[in-house]
Amino acid sequence: MFTVIRPPYFRFLNPSMPNISPSVIKVKVYDNMNIDGGVLLGASSLTGRYWFGSLWYCKNPEDILCLEKCTAGVQLEAGLGDAVWLDDSKVLVGLDTGGVAVWELTDEYRTFVHVQSAVEHDDMVSSVSVATDKNRAVSGSYDKCIKVWDMETMSSVTTYRGHYDMVQAVKYHPTEPALILSCSQDGRTCLWDTRDQKQVTVLGGFVRNPYPLVCLDTSPLQHSPTYVTWNPSSQYNYTVSDESGQIVIKDTRATQDTCITFCPHKRSVTKLEYNPDR
Repeated sequence: MFTVIRPPYFRFLNPSMPNISPSVIKVKVYDNMNIDGGVLLGASSLTGRYWFGSLWYCKNPEDILCLEKCTAGVQLEAGLGDAVWLDDSKVLVGLDTGGVAVWELTDEYRTFVHVQSAVEHDDMVSSVSVATDKNRAVSGSYDKCIKVWDMETMSSVTTYRGHYDMVQAVKYHPTEPALILSCSQDGRTCLWDTRDQKQVTVLGGFVRNPYPLVCLDTSPLQHSPTYVTWNPSSQYNYTVSDESGQIVIKDTRATQDTCITFCPHKRSVTKLEYNPDR
């Protein structure tokens, strides 16, 4: 069941129960903008024993903290794990149900309309990413699996099971639609090539027992990785963060000796984004 939320009802994450305050609220801004400069805001709220999610669109990024100024909002059937733009009006979301769904902004960015969805993961979807050709998407889940999706049929075409614990993040290469990065609580950061379904390259990681690894390019990370992303201005550079606040910049062709590492945070890093203007 989906509920369209319009102003001035933005103050209620669950408008069907306005008199009950959620005991836990998780809010996340998805700041990869569409062509009009608008941004997405996602929220998950725990009401009683159930999680509910909501997705919002704000045309002016400066107004993102004021929900009354958002032009569109929709209540989701479950908690929201991740969201990313498919194009200028469509959004791909990952849900706690183990499903992925596509929503489209219509009516001059004032209404979210459900387009299609599918549930194939056995646990919550933690991360989604879209290939540069827009024909494929990838999802990572707490069920330890990574799935590649055909966006036309909304069905998975490949399932990777190379991780031994929850997948924290997945990311398509910005120019090579066959390359995918992933990181997991098993301590590993992996590179996948969709042209070879059996091929996986372990780029590095903090090895967490009881998962012994062979031929591992040992990373300077001291804890399990939390997020990974590509450098859009480089074909081989990627950046990975960990639970301690550490950030490491590496090259898929190189070893530990050539990486750059720094620790700007004292707690877990949840998201990394490159500035496209620098």
